[in-house]
Amino acid sequence: MRLLTVGPRIRKQSGKIIASSAWRVRLVTLDAVFREVIVDPKMTTIRIRTRYFWCLNFRKAISFAKIQAVAYGYHDLSPESSFSSTHDGFDCFSVGLRLVDDSELTLFRFYGEGSFTNNGPFPDWMYWGERAGDLSGNQEYESRLFVDLLSTLVGVEVVPARD
Repeated sequence: MRLLTVGPRIRKQSGKIIASSAWRVRLVTLDAVFREVIVDPKMTTIRIRTRYFWCLNFRKAISFAKIQAVAYGYHDLSPESSFSSTHDGFDCFSVGLRLVDDSELTLFRFYGEGSFTNNGPFPDWMYWGERAGDLSGNQEYESRLFVDLLSTLVGVEVVPARD
């Protein structure tokens, strides 16, 4: 369900892939935080523009040759995940770049309602009430599409993020 996911807006324009901050993030921060990533296969560069507090602008251009891999990570941000064997997850998928100098640069994070997790001693059917009303977002699907697209365009492999 798209309403349960917060991730960047990704579009194709003039042969370039453009990903920009989610409108919900921009709304909550009153547009004080904004990021735009432009993947240009013809110029073999990724340009990143970040803005904080409406006036602090940072720009960076990264050549495809300086990219070692696309970094892909996952964290369950649910507070219950650290002290309970069963919980309803809150997913955070991160997409970034691992550069040839072995540093990592996070491009975007995809947040959303996760699915019910049972790591306890009892079978899943004992939690039918929690599972019946469980709704999940499509953050995993959207983040994976973005990772695969980046990996294909840049021509590098996908590796686990270090976060």
